[in-house]
Amino acid sequence: MKTKYILLSFLTAVLALSSCDSLLDIPRKGAIDYNTFYKTDDEIESGAITMYSDVRGWYYNVMLVKNIISDDYYAGGAAHGDNVDMDALGEFGFNSETGQIESSFSGYYGLIYHANVIIGHIDPAQSEAAARAVAEAHLFRGWAYFELTTLWGNPPIVDHELAPSEYAQGNGSTEDLWALIESDLLYAVNSGKLAQKSSLHDATCWRATKQFGQALLGKAYLWMATELGDKSYYKKSADMCAAVINSGLYDLFTAAPYGDQRHAAYKMNCEDIFESIRVNDLDNQFDNFDFYGAMVSWRSSGSEMTIPSDIACTGGWGFMVPTVDLYETFEKHEGKNSYRRTQTLKTYEELREMGVIWNMATLSTGIFNWKGRFMSDEISYYAMVNTKNPLWMRLAEVLLIGAEASLQAGDAATALTYVNRIRTRAQLPSLSSVTLNDIKTEKRLELCGEGQRFQDLLRWGDAADRLKDMGKDYPKMEPNGAVTYVPSGRSVYGFKTGKHEHLPYPYTEVMLNENIVQNPGY
Repeated sequence: MKTKYILLSFLTAVLALSSCDSLLDIPRKGAIDYNTFYKTDDEIESGAITMYSDVRGWYYNVMLVKNIISDDYYAGGAAHGDNVDMDALGEFGFNSETGQIESSFSGYYGLIYHANVIIGHIDPAQSEAAARAVAEAHLFRGWAYFELTTLWGNPPIVDHELAPSEYAQGNGSTEDLWALIESDLLYAVNSGKLAQKSSLHDATCWRATKQFGQALLGKAYLWMATELGDKSYYKKSADMCAAVINSGLYDLFTAAPYGDQRHAAYKMNCEDIFESIRVNDLDNQFDNFDFYGAMVSWRSSGSEMTIPSDIACTGGWGFMVPTVDLYETFEKHEGKNSYRRTQTLKTYEELREMGVIWNMATLSTGIFNWKGRFMSDEISYYAMVNTKNPLWMRLAEVLLIGAEASLQAGDAATALTYVNRIRTRAQLPSLSSVTLNDIKTEKRLELCGEGQRFQDLLRWGDAADRLKDMGKDYPKMEPNGAVTYVPSGRSVYGFKTGKHEHLPYPYTEVMLNENIVQNPGY
């Protein structure tokens, strides 16, 4: 009898456990199963939008890192030491634990992950929306790897969703990385599925276009000519740029003063190749939260400056301070009061004449970023919320890439035409001939503050000379405009050959990934 009761008790317990299991077998909420999710065009579109959101999230870290480690800007702030990570960037004292370098690296791989999900789970033959999403995923992945490769050198190649056993990826080879970049961008450009503007002044096409893909590929080919030692890539670069330039869908912006073209009022203008979208929705203002506007606006959060509302916003933290060298380069090549200089940079004296007043000493060279300023109607909450679209590429850059590629490919006439288009808009006389140094100068002055300078210096082999003294000292400006330079206190500063050609892989990445080799010097 005891055996019978024991068996009955055991069966009862089993049935009870089975019943509990069935009650606890509840589908997870808020988790997406990618194997079953991308079945409708709405689901596919949500995946694509995630990639655009990733790109918009890059802007704060990426733009500050790439500009501050150039010879065009000091870190800035209220005073030296206001932000130690920013100071480290500007003085070449950064390391594998510098937060904004780590965040930039993570941001690029975040986009790569979402692109891999789309490529791995969406059949492009399923619908037009599916084909477009896959093309965009290849474009964005190629772009992310371009940035990773030009800044870090040999980052791990992750071209699919990784299984747990694959998480520790080693460094990619130079050849394989550039092959992946070229393959991804060619897929996107040749897919026939990327968006295109309907006309020159179409301000509704917010998606990444075929022309953006061509421009990125032209930029990649310019690097590949150097990195792979193959000059035939110059012609390929020139051809890609020509396709964009000759499309008739873009032109240099002249509808307002040059220094105003990046304002919210001129979003998606005829010159803009690709920008991230900010919607001015008063009911959801914090959708546009971004520290970038506060960081780069003139230092006025503590009443350091009194700024008329029609000149620029108040509430900035004063980072990314233009160097005197940048100002003097304008003056040397264009004259003291050239149109492009006065629409790009303003001096202390010029702003005083416009009604700006300085109330206390601050970290400044007496030169102020005018082209990149934020206006009062574009910001709120100490400029931490802004409605300006982050701009990633415009036609002027494509013209300058095309000019360099054309010159190197032996087509000086086309190079001269492209450079003179930019000089005409800048109200400068046309050149009768063009050299590589001319193009370098035009690119620095035309694109300052747009995140191109540091990578250009690396590619040209000019970084060691141009950046050797960065971090030696920093400027302090009194309310009367008098500027003195104070030693930074660093015994070692500036670009060091054999180290700073690449950024460091983040400390956490190296500690968790036994197969990645840290870049030299870190």
